This record gives sequence, structure tokens and C-alpha cells, in this order.
Amino acid sequence: MPIRAYIQFYKDIIPYVLIFTILSKILFGSMTAIIIFLTIGIGIGFLAFSLIKKQEFYFYYNLGITKWKLFKSVFLINLIVGTPILILFFLTLSFIFIDFRIT
Repeated sequence: MPIRAYIQFYKDIIPYVLIFTILSKILFGSMTAIIIFLTIGIGIGFLAFSLIKKQEFYFYYNLGITKWKLFKSVFLINLIVGTPILILFFLTLSFIFIDFRIT
């Protein structure tokens, strides 16, 4: 199992997820943005990656990794790694802009 390939895919997809999460933070608030980051954001990031960098999927196909395996791995990595990072990021933003509301 090529773990480095899964980590590389996570690195490739996370900018799209973060852009969508920041937009949702601006529109809906912190708690909603965290939920979107952990659930819908992965799907939006995966869709954006599919549209913008479609040719890069051949790299993963050659390693024997399907799109479904990539999606599941990104979702799992996001739960493990992304949750603490995102919470710290939003707490930092709240302290900088003196917005102590959770919603």
C-alpha cells in the first residue's frame, strides 16, 4: 500500500478544501465551517481536483489506487489531521479579530 501516494493526494486536494472552508466561515460562522470542512468540503475539494487536475488521476491509477480509495483516505486523514489544525486556526482568527462567538 503506497502511503506516500495517499499523503500526496491529501496535499494536492487540501487547498481546494481550505478555500471552500474559509468562504463558508465568512458566510456561515465558525462551527458551520468546521462541520463543512470535515464533511462537504472533502467532496467539493475532490470535485475541484477532478475538474482542474484530471490528468493526475492516472498517476494513482498506475499505482492501483481508485478514486474511491483516494476519497476514503482523504476523508480519514482529514478527520485525524485536519480537525485539530482547523480548530486551532479558527481560535487564532477569533483572537486576532476579537470575535469570541462560537457561531
